[in-house]
Amino acid sequence: MTMVDSRPEPRVARLWRGVSGAFAVGLVLLALALIGVQVYAGAHDLPGPGLDVVAGHVGAAVAAAVAQVFADRRQGRAVTVCGLVVVVLTALTMWFYWWA
Repeated sequence: MTMVDSRPEPRVARLWRGVSGAFAVGLVLLALALIGVQVYAGAHDLPGPGLDVVAGHVGAAVAAAVAQVFADRRQGRAVTVCGLVVVVLTALTMWFYWWA
């Protein structure tokens, strides 16, 4: 029989999970928006952002969503590490595709 830890989770861990979840959702919404822009641009003979940019955003969004699911289902250091992965993916995506 497995034992389940029923102690309440610290507030800092819940806050960190919420912050990283917001970043993950933001990346997913941004990827969906870029897909829509690329489809619109393709339908109207406009250049659009490009398939490489859209693929980069979709890849980052999928990786962030997977990391966030792991963070939501774990406790302890895994929450911190997975949340950090989400934040770093978001920062790298913003840096390479928007700010640089």
